[in-house]
Amino acid sequence: MFDWLLAQWALPGIRVVLALAALVLMVLTFGLWAWWSERLHSSRSFGNIDDRSEPVATAPPTPVLAADESIQALQVSLAGLEQFEKMQAQLRQRLSAAQEVLESDSSKVSDAVELMRRAASEMKLPHTVFEIYEGLRLLPRKPPSSQAADQAWHQEVGVSPGRVLVLDESTRQTLVDFSCAGRVLRIAGCSYALSRTAFDELTLFDGREQAVLTVRVSLDTNRMQVRSATIESYRPGPWVTALVTTRALMDERRERLLMASRYRDVDKLRSSFGIDANNLFRGTV
Repeated sequence: MFDWLLAQWALPGIRVVLALAALVLMVLTFGLWAWWSERLHSSRSFGNIDDRSEPVATAPPTPVLAADESIQALQVSLAGLEQFEKMQAQLRQRLSAAQEVLESDSSKVSDAVELMRRAASEMKLPHTVFEIYEGLRLLPRKPPSSQAADQAWHQEVGVSPGRVLVLDESTRQTLVDFSCAGRVLRIAGCSYALSRTAFDELTLFDGREQAVLTVRVSLDTNRMQVRSATIESYRPGPWVTALVTTRALMDERRERLLMASRYRDVDKLRSSFGIDANNLFRGTV
C-alpha cells in the first residue's frame, strides 16, 4: 500500500490536486475554529451580563482571513505548484535529450577506441615495445661478449640503443632511449605487483617527448613472453611506421633462426643415416 501511495505521489497531477485539497481543508478548519471561538466568547459575555464582579481580561481574537483572501492565497499557491511542475517537466526533457546525446557519443567513441586498439594489437605494437624495452633495459648488465651479440641483433632489426636510466631498482622503473628507422624514441617502464596480478606498464614517447602509446603487459615467470596486453592509450603518428618496420625485421630474423634450426636437424639426420640429398629422388642412397 505504501509503495502504491509513493507511485501515485510521483505523478505530477496528483501532487497538484493533493496540495489544493490540503489548502481547502486548512481554510475550512481554520474558519470552523474561528467560528467556535467567537460563539464561545459571546456565550460567556451573555452569561455574565449581571455579574458585578470585575470583568476577566480575555485575549484578543485571532484574525481570520476573509473568504476572498483565502481563495486568493489558494490561487497563488496553485499557480506556484503548476509553475513548479512545468519547470520540472522541462528539466526532465532537457536531461533526457542530454542523456541521448551522451549515449550516442559514448557509443561512437567506444567503437572508435575498440577499432584503434584492434589495429594496434594486429600490428603487434605492445609486443614490439616490450621486446625493445626489455632488451635495452638488460643490455648494460650483460658481459661485453653478450652485449656485442645483442647490439648486433638490434642493428639487424633497425634499433640503435641509447641511454638506459634506472630510476628505481625495486620496481624496475627505467627510462630507455633509442632510435628506430631514423626516429628518436623513449620508453618509460615500471613493474607493478598487486595482490592478484602483476604487470608492466610501458609508455612510448616520440621525439617531442609526448606520450603516444601506453600498454600494460602481463608476462610469464621468466619475463620472456607476453601473456596478455592491454592498450591504455594510443595516438597514431609517423612513429607507427618505424615500429611496424622494426616488427617486420624482428619476425623475419626469428623465421630465419627457426629455419636455420630446422636445417641443422635435417643435416644431422642426413649425416646419421648416410643420405645423399642430391641423389635421394633419383633412387640413389
